Amino acid sequence: MRLLLLVAALLGGLMVAPAIAGDKEVASITALFAPGPVDTTLFSAEFLKAVPATKISAAVAPLKATIGPVLGVTAKGGQSYLVETATYELPVDISVDDSGKIAGLLLHPPVSKTGSIDDLFKQVSGVAPQSAYLVTKNGTTLYSSNPDLALAVGSAFKLGILKALKDDIDAGTRKWSDVVTLEPDDISFPSGVLQGWPIGSPFTLHTLAGMMISISDNTAADTLLKTVGRDRVEAALGIAPVITTRELFTLKATPDLKAKYQDGDLAAKRAVLEAIDKLPLPDITKVGTPHDDGVEYYLSPAKLCSLIDEVGDLDVTQINPGVASKADWTKVSFKGGSEIGVLSFTTEVTGKDGSVYCVSMIWNGPAALDETAAGTIYAGVLGKLAKGS
Repeated sequence: MRLLLLVAALLGGLMVAPAIAGDKEVASITALFAPGPVDTTLFSAEFLKAVPATKISAAVAPLKATIGPVLGVTAKGGQSYLVETATYELPVDISVDDSGKIAGLLLHPPVSKTGSIDDLFKQVSGVAPQSAYLVTKNGTTLYSSNPDLALAVGSAFKLGILKALKDDIDAGTRKWSDVVTLEPDDISFPSGVLQGWPIGSPFTLHTLAGMMISISDNTAADTLLKTVGRDRVEAALGIAPVITTRELFTLKATPDLKAKYQDGDLAAKRAVLEAIDKLPLPDITKVGTPHDDGVEYYLSPAKLCSLIDEVGDLDVTQINPGVASKADWTKVSFKGGSEIGVLSFTTEVTGKDGSVYCVSMIWNGPAALDETAAGTIYAGVLGKLAKGS
């Protein structure tokens, strides 16, 4: 998913740590957020191949307008920096090449310096007709709204696949180093990259899990779901049936089967899935529609917090921090999910005092949601929690 992020450069492998971070990075960030049009000549040729100048301007220009004039840029360690204005803090991850050009950039949602955490929660319901959230500290609820309401959560269901896999590994029936091969019926549509790999490619379970969680690779998820078993994932999530992403796309593109699935009881739904298994992947142009009622993964914020608590110590959950700033926490585990009309974020973070927080928010609506608004609210809550407010 994309959250105000120039993420194509990051996932394309261009976000490489420089030998020495400091003055060049601060200068590049300051120039990028200087008054006036966005200066895309600050970026390397490789970055511009991954993210065209027009997209850079489209991402940065409204962000500049929102946060206002920059007062300072502070190094937070590694590739992380904090841009400060009179009213906002903006976490930025950046790398520059030997010539001083920006080679990798990750723009997190801005965090308001004004207002309270309660003000942020008041904005949650304005993003979509249906919403729910839960914030806990060391297992105790701090803030909540409809915490037990099951809503569509998109790829966040993959936490259930990871839990089932972890249970197998803890039981000694599997090892992270076990290898599975990519089969034709594992191939799904993006997000992810494995759909383009050759059939028969070998992957360790750890590699598949890392890709499933960090870049939400759908093909990796379907491969692992088949490996651990649908029934095991259903038990982990507490819902049935659990469909693969390939089955989700096929249902969206096949109206008659979708109607049978929506109207059927559990046995009828499973019969539809058996029929789908014999079908090829559908036309990708037919799947980019708003989520269909009953054809999704319905989980509550409370369930998502429970799941991430089960798997949050695994390294694969800590590759992609989502909208959280790693500099604010000693550990960040994250999984998001989205499709048209669906958005969810779930993060488990450990504070520098050892306190463990879970922040889970879900939004559902009939059309595309404002990811920028949702991400800004969510990042703001995490920022306030990091500062103890």
